[in-house]
Amino acid sequence: MYSIKSISVLTGLGVETLRAWERRYQVITPQREAGGHRSYSQQDLEKLTLLAALTRQGHAISKLSAMDEQQLQQLLEGSEEQVDENSLFAEQIVDALLHYRIDRCEQLLKRALISSEPLVYVRDILSPALIHVGQLWHEGKLNIAQEHIFSACVKRILLSLVNNMHRLSSNRANMLFATPSGEPHEFGILMSCLLASEQHYNCYYLGADVPGLDIVDAALKLKIDIVVLSVLKSPSDAQTMADLNQIMSALQDEKLTIWLAGRGVGYWLSQNPELPANCHLVADLDDFHRRCIQWQHAN
Repeated sequence: MYSIKSISVLTGLGVETLRAWERRYQVITPQREAGGHRSYSQQDLEKLTLLAALTRQGHAISKLSAMDEQQLQQLLEGSEEQVDENSLFAEQIVDALLHYRIDRCEQLLKRALISSEPLVYVRDILSPALIHVGQLWHEGKLNIAQEHIFSACVKRILLSLVNNMHRLSSNRANMLFATPSGEPHEFGILMSCLLASEQHYNCYYLGADVPGLDIVDAALKLKIDIVVLSVLKSPSDAQTMADLNQIMSALQDEKLTIWLAGRGVGYWLSQNPELPANCHLVADLDDFHRRCIQWQHAN
């Protein structure tokens, strides 16, 4: 049997997402232990893994909830054509990097953007390409210069898009994006910043490896409504853990919301099982996109 935290780590779904799916759509009915804690079976894990994969492809959980595991599996297998297209895109990117064709990389990235909505672009095209390039670098098939070329190209394009969409207005909610000290991975918050800009939030992008007290100071001085933090490294550095604790403590009584995302969140939760009331876990880019829309409707 699995705890809800274990299920969250294994599927990539946030704890709050799991609870919401159970409450609203009854996709899973976990057993309850003596203390009231949820307990999930292997079959529950397998179904939730399918649901996680399909929602990341853009399928609505409201429609998936009526399907059994066989139907979910068939739907997932039917998406192979799209996966093949994304694989081809990743292969073209790698070929361009191998020959140091920066112009070709930018051309491919911009061409894909023109034909896609921002959510589809970052979730189905850009994110898989980043993962693929990263894997090849770890395998020694791309060198660090080539990986840096691609990273710089992606960052340049995304920031350009955000700047083109971004118009500060007192009538819009303020959202801040950062990763704490010791966390160098910024593409998650950068892609999220693009999605928030599309939804007409005022976006303040601090970037990666920002000291916790500086994040707190910026959030308070800029009168931020939502602080978006990402942690990918697991286990996280001691300084990252300290920064997160510092941020949570300093902002727990403020009238703002903290959205926490990334693979490293599970490790932080193992040390801090009680989330502050104003902190919510974000499962993935789809979940982030939904929350942006829901927050605006609620406020």
